[in-house]
Amino acid sequence: MNRVVYYLRLWKGYQRRGFLEMTQYPTDTVIMIISLLLREAAGFIGILAIAYAAGGLGGWGVYEICLMFSMCALVESISMTFLDNVWEINRLVHQGRMDVFLVRPAPLFFQVLGDVAHYPALVSMVIYAGTMIFSMAQLGIGFSAGLFLFMAEYLVCGVLVNTGIYTIFNSLNFWIIQGEDVAVLVQTCREFAKYPIGAFPGIIQTVFTYVLPFGFVGYYPASYLTGKAGNWVLAGLPLSAAGVCLVAAIFWNLGTRTYDSTGT
Repeated sequence: MNRVVYYLRLWKGYQRRGFLEMTQYPTDTVIMIISLLLREAAGFIGILAIAYAAGGLGGWGVYEICLMFSMCALVESISMTFLDNVWEINRLVHQGRMDVFLVRPAPLFFQVLGDVAHYPALVSMVIYAGTMIFSMAQLGIGFSAGLFLFMAEYLVCGVLVNTGIYTIFNSLNFWIIQGEDVAVLVQTCREFAKYPIGAFPGIIQTVFTYVLPFGFVGYYPASYLTGKAGNWVLAGLPLSAAGVCLVAAIFWNLGTRTYDSTGT
């Protein structure tokens, strides 16, 4: 119990520091917020334009697409706010900055995650949450205790899948110089998850279900809410999250065992 209290206090300290860093440079914060919103809006408008022109997309109506996109973007916003520092593994390894964490009395991965907090992403989080609620209302999805329980499961599992996949590929930096480029390629592929993947060929559906299970970040949960998928999604979410986290833990542990600083 004392250990749990220690971690909670430590995480609180990390978040406080992140908030102070954000308020120290208000102009940079505003610019980052605007850039985040413009980036997501561009993708959102593109999907809607295709849906309106085609009268739908893969059997999905406009509001169903809005629901799926907002769910996917909401998970990304949460991950970006609190768990985005997995993208710093490249610099931590290749610049020897990992050494600082190794001499501190706390788990290494816990320190890496807590070292950076991107609070500007909270703005997009609020916007996408509003878009999701609006889409549900338009689709006639009733708000109930069951819905709230499902959303809690979805958000936890979706964030674990999202961050876990990025951890796996950013951990490649322990062995190769340009490991971050592979992670960026995977992040680019994630854009497919914002579309109804059922409209893509079978090989792509298989990849985003079993290999890179980004389908559980947006498509399958939205399919469950709209009645396009059955109760198997309730089991698929934790199974996919557990599988991704297991692989991420293996890659991280193997990588940290081979880490020997920069040698300078």
